[in-house]
Amino acid sequence: MAKRKSSRAARKKRAALEVIGVILVLVCAFITVAPQLNLPFSVPTWQEIFSSAQLTEVSEAAKQPLSVHYIDVGQGDSILIKAEGLNVLIDAGERGNGETILSYLEAQNVKGLDYVIATHPHSDHIGSMADVLKKIPVANVIMPKLTQKNTPTTKTYENFLQAVKDSGAKVIAATPGETYSGKRAALTILGPCQQDDDLNNMSVVARLDFGSTSFLFTGDAETPSENAILKKGMDVHADVLKMGHHGSRTSSGNAFLDKVQPAFCVISCGTGNDYGHPHKETLEKLKKRGITPFRTDQDGTIVIGSDGTTLYCGTEKTKQELTAKRMAA
Repeated sequence: MAKRKSSRAARKKRAALEVIGVILVLVCAFITVAPQLNLPFSVPTWQEIFSSAQLTEVSEAAKQPLSVHYIDVGQGDSILIKAEGLNVLIDAGERGNGETILSYLEAQNVKGLDYVIATHPHSDHIGSMADVLKKIPVANVIMPKLTQKNTPTTKTYENFLQAVKDSGAKVIAATPGETYSGKRAALTILGPCQQDDDLNNMSVVARLDFGSTSFLFTGDAETPSENAILKKGMDVHADVLKMGHHGSRTSSGNAFLDKVQPAFCVISCGTGNDYGHPHKETLEKLKKRGITPFRTDQDGTIVIGSDGTTLYCGTEKTKQELTAKRMAA
């Protein structure tokens, strides 16, 4: 009797596995043919599925004592800085990017953030910041000091401000020259240096120093803001530059690029975006100066790590792994 029951249970188990196998085959077939079916809803492609699975793959860059993660959020910005005693999130993409960002932070074992920087109140930079503030402990929020004239009244900005208030985080007005330090890393605010009606030019600009290596973050700062920072005499030289305004021709002016002198730059933009970012003129400036560009629309998430003297660069989609010694100033 016991043998008969065991045999019956085994047959049921085999039947269940066969059903699961058939379902998996059908799902795989559906994903394969979906792009040709003109469906009224979105179905992820195999490339997107594999890219998602590889998003948090640990590259040599991510293993370094400092790692900077330029998260692929499409047409927007979101950057994670990981260093001992200094975890920072700069911007949080558009509305709808919250799950992507939070999943990435979880995969990177980020339990809390020492600082969040909201570079400026445009939705492609603060769109999902409320989601982050609601889910992860944040000690400090750095943002530009706006006037009554240039303060937006958008729902996205209002939601962000409410989330900041509810989080209990300390609010810090971005002040050029102020430095926030971890054990070995230091983040210095360089801008904005003047008020501007254009919120792009109110972007918080910051330089990260780690050993003899450095990174520059510019939000959507355009040439008027860049020129004001240069006029103020701020040290903008950096090995890695996050290109302003998604590689727009309105940012990364010649004078600014010549002062920064980066070896690498990162352009955060969406595939086939409506703005034509990065603009051809910007790419030509980079080529002329021998600056190696990385692009989230082509490379996916980009991680650049530092051991204090050497930079390690890894990309999600193109699987590039580059290293470079810190160049002379």
